Amino acid sequence: MPASTAAWPSGNRTSVKPTLWLVSYDMADDKRRRHLVKLAEAHGDRVQKSLFALALHREEGHVLGRALGALATESDKIALRRVCASCRANERWQGKGSHPERLEPFWIV
Repeated sequence: MPASTAAWPSGNRTSVKPTLWLVSYDMADDKRRRHLVKLAEAHGDRVQKSLFALALHREEGHVLGRALGALATESDKIALRRVCASCRANERWQGKGSHPERLEPFWIV
């Protein structure tokens, strides 16, 4: 039986600029885990084996949260965390790989 999705983010569903989200998981079932990985890879980059960084507009975050919640069972752990602007101001990215906000619009001045 799927776990409740009550804990997934909610609120104002309009956003112009994508927000950074982190998705982490611990799932025993290979089929559900592959499905989760496919969903996460469609929206961002794998940071570690069970951690993804995603650049999502608010509505995309809600839709993805519902989809991930539908995958979860009582024994699974899936977390979808929004990284706030003040936390992002202090983030540091090191090593290879693209930044998850590569889809974010940019300005040429």
